[in-house]
Amino acid sequence: MISCTEFIPAYSELFTYLEEHYGRDEVDRFWKYLFEPTGDGIPLINFVKKEGIRGCFTYWSGTLTEEASDCTIYLNEKAGWFMNVMYKCPSKGRLLKLKDEIGITPYHDYCLHCDSYRAAIEEVGLKYLYDFRGVDQAACTLLIYDPKVFDGRVIIDENTEKLEVRASENEYFHRDFHSSMNMGIHYLGENYGLAVAKDYLKRYTEDVYKKEIADIAMRGVDAIADKIRDTYEKEKASDAVELIRDGAKLTVKVKYCPAVKHLKATGRIVSPWYRYTTETVMETLAEKAGAAFTMESYDEETGAARYSFA
Repeated sequence: MISCTEFIPAYSELFTYLEEHYGRDEVDRFWKYLFEPTGDGIPLINFVKKEGIRGCFTYWSGTLTEEASDCTIYLNEKAGWFMNVMYKCPSKGRLLKLKDEIGITPYHDYCLHCDSYRAAIEEVGLKYLYDFRGVDQAACTLLIYDPKVFDGRVIIDENTEKLEVRASENEYFHRDFHSSMNMGIHYLGENYGLAVAKDYLKRYTEDVYKKEIADIAMRGVDAIADKIRDTYEKEKASDAVELIRDGAKLTVKVKYCPAVKHLKATGRIVSPWYRYTTETVMETLAEKAGAAFTMESYDEETGAARYSFA
């Protein structure tokens, strides 16, 4: 399992991987698949179908709080507009930080994936304007409006609702990132097969876990154990994993996968390729430790697993 707190670099690395292997148009095809307004993936469509333009406020007030953004969001239903002023995007901001820390390069068109929300907005008859000036500093502005009501003026008055979201006041923990990870690995597996899905996950592990791999090179499976323990702590699911050290062997018992649990709870279908977000990542870390890796069991229904390093 890749923690939802580590999803953003996985996202960016996938965009880069698709373009390098299949061309820029393939990235757009993937975004279309990921943001297709069916209600099964990115859930914005469910909110705007139910609440109209207020659904934008409901949806983003939740996600941007969970993502610990720095932004201000506005809603004026009477005048028919919603606006998000992003001062520090948590996604692009994290990528820029990782670039400084471990040298990974954010996907060059990373911020353009947000324009794919347009599909849901336009399906319900709303219009969508995105100002991408400032994305190099992780800033942007989004305006959504109802053309039947909006007169072209954004006036903040007594009819305007306003919510200030600050990273310093919120914890970065957005479980629904597991859905996009699930869809991403499913896209690779269904369209290009297991070898490609595993190749991407191996590349992700080597690029994003550079610090952990350096530690593994020095401390071996003890460092792997620390990495696994940290992942489940970040998921608030320390109870889900048990680590057993017996001499040179480390056995990991996963009682349930927090990601699979979330996907099931929110009505998503877990991809048959999802297991490899554990298996391939662990196998790659084992290689770096000079250890043998064995996936002894995996339950597709719950994500429960047993695997070992020796």
